[in-house]
Amino acid sequence: MPFPNPSGAVYIDSIRFSTNPAVYEPLNWKKRYQVFPAIGGKVTIQDFGVFMKDTTLRLGSGRENFLDTATVTALHSRWRTKGATYTLTDWLGDTFTVFIKDFIPIIFKPDLYTYSMELQVTAILQLWGATYTGA
Repeated sequence: MPFPNPSGAVYIDSIRFSTNPAVYEPLNWKKRYQVFPAIGGKVTIQDFGVFMKDTTLRLGSGRENFLDTATVTALHSRWRTKGATYTLTDWLGDTFTVFIKDFIPIIFKPDLYTYSMELQVTAILQLWGATYTGA
């Protein structure tokens, strides 16, 4: 069943994004593994799986989904706060605890900003609306 994408359905620390991200990558997980080449064209693979703290989220406005000044000011304040983590929720039913690694707002015209943002996940509470039970 597809999830609806209502406008402004992304929140960080109760800050509602004034528009939906044009780019939203909520599950950039790095898999922990090693591949060892062996004699005769064989390989040994050690697969350690994925861990929630290996996840990063990327958001961006694209060229048309602008944030307003109030939203940019609130997000920039959170980004500048040393060592803080925040709750992110989205329209997919996800709830993450995140650290804001990068937030780059670019003024387009007065009160309109494009942006890119990268978040480091420190915990996953809900994934696609279900309680997350993984590591």
